[in-house]
Amino acid sequence: MTDTSNDAEKDILDVVEDFDYSTQNSSYNEKYKKWRKNKDNRHAFRFQGNKKEKVFNDSRGFEKRSPEAVEKKIINRVMYVLGIAMLMFIVIDNSANRLLAPLFRCFGINVHASMLSAAVYGNVTGVVEVLLLASALKILIPVIYIQLKLKMPLSVGYMSHVNSTAEIVNSVGLALVACTVVCLPTAYSSDTKEIYTLFKSANADVSLWGQREFVVYALFTLVVFPAVYELFLHGPIFAALRQFGDRFAIAVTTVAACLLADTPSEIPATFLISLLAAVSMLRSGTIMTAFIINIIYKSYTFALIMFENENTPSMLLKRNVFMIAALVAGVAVSGSIYIVRRRKGRKLHFIAAYKSEVSPLNRGVIAVKSFPFAAVVMLCILEMVIGVVF
Repeated sequence: MTDTSNDAEKDILDVVEDFDYSTQNSSYNEKYKKWRKNKDNRHAFRFQGNKKEKVFNDSRGFEKRSPEAVEKKIINRVMYVLGIAMLMFIVIDNSANRLLAPLFRCFGINVHASMLSAAVYGNVTGVVEVLLLASALKILIPVIYIQLKLKMPLSVGYMSHVNSTAEIVNSVGLALVACTVVCLPTAYSSDTKEIYTLFKSANADVSLWGQREFVVYALFTLVVFPAVYELFLHGPIFAALRQFGDRFAIAVTTVAACLLADTPSEIPATFLISLLAAVSMLRSGTIMTAFIINIIYKSYTFALIMFENENTPSMLLKRNVFMIAALVAGVAVSGSIYIVRRRKGRKLHFIAAYKSEVSPLNRGVIAVKSFPFAAVVMLCILEMVIGVVF
């Protein structure tokens, strides 16, 4: 009798309740469960019942209900939302300048945009306003779309409970090390000035800008937009992908970030920074950690631009000292936290354990092949190829 009873229990499955909630705090977990258990939620992965149970269908007879089939269906639905959001990002990125320039002229602001290159010219203040608004729209519109589709509570979509202040500090150290690593190959190449240019995506003649325009654009580019960008990939869409495992969510959002990179040369840095942002967010429990990492990366690359533009005999020495100092500081901060944790015998559990009959490889294949994500992947690759060739 005991063996039969145990076998029956093994066949009973509740994917929501069986999920590993030990990595985050109870308040977050309770709200996350509630979102997943909502029967009106088409993007929640839930399966409750006997894995061997069969349901009778008038047209097809008896059908076996399986968590694997439900999992595949929900992965496709979530990836659909991500695919559409990425498509919005790409379309707005390539058309916003052309659409906003005529709109600004309706209000008497002398701004024009080239239909061939989307370059913006005219009144300097108006040009900066168009560029900033276009950059904001390409991120905010996908963010709003994702929120409307997933209908996820803000406290769940955007992790905000600090589980570990030490991990926030640790993220700063790791970010400094990562920035030095990804910038090292290009810092000493002949292409440095092309790669490290803050205005490569501005599509404007920045030589006409005054100090005020430069400071405003730099402030938004280095602080505001990196933080807002994290709301896109490490907000509700990341939480929805966590249903299929933290590693799956990290992998998908990191790949998405790489696909949205401006040029192929930026992919290694984008990969490492996005990966670090996702992992550090899970470790600390708050999306603020992801904000910090992305802001540090943008600020680091901007600092290299400033050294490049100095054009003095001591430029190389100053840049080298800066990079070495950043590396040493990063290693010191992260190393200190690691040593303290080892001495106290603390082991941080931050990646939720996930078991499924669908292998990680198959989950990845399902995600990549889903519509319209597959089409967006091809579009991003084509855009990068065209950018390199032309």
